[in-house]
Amino acid sequence: MNRTGTLKAVACLAAALLLSAPLFGQTLSPSPNTPVADGRVGPGEYTYTSVRKDMTVHLSLSGDGGTLHAALEAPTTGWAAVGLGSLRMNGAFLVLGYDAGGVPSVREDTGSGHRHTPNPNRVLTAQAVREASGRTVLEFALPSAPYAAGSSLKLILAYGRRDDFASIHARHAPLEVPISR
Repeated sequence: MNRTGTLKAVACLAAALLLSAPLFGQTLSPSPNTPVADGRVGPGEYTYTSVRKDMTVHLSLSGDGGTLHAALEAPTTGWAAVGLGSLRMNGAFLVLGYDAGGVPSVREDTGSGHRHTPNPNRVLTAQAVREASGRTVLEFALPSAPYAAGSSLKLILAYGRRDDFASIHARHAPLEVPISR
């Protein structure tokens, strides 16, 4: 490989590393801004952003740290999901959503092994899902204490190709987010 080829390869690797990690030193911390769960992510709406594989997650804590706001942007016309409290589906609290022709559906589940079932108790305080231009955006808010009380927030991100809550994921990725107070 010639020098130009080597430089291009190094530049591509550096870009890939930057896109797969949060911004240098970025942590999840309380913010005076309150994101709006409307299925659209606006500039500056969230304080933390990270790209995992081809999914982008956005997070913010309320000013008092009591509410976690989250958004997942996925390159799909099917479902998108965020799991909280674990780096695996088993035992995670899952928020799943899809937009079937303008009819949004959001569900709260608990992961059990490689499956999940609906939660009997609802904990979301806000929710929205919207599909546009081949992308699905899932946004929600919930009390942060069960998931962000320690020094990090453990998440799993996933999406599928169909508008349902049963089809297997096309892609998934774990993410551990450092928290500063």
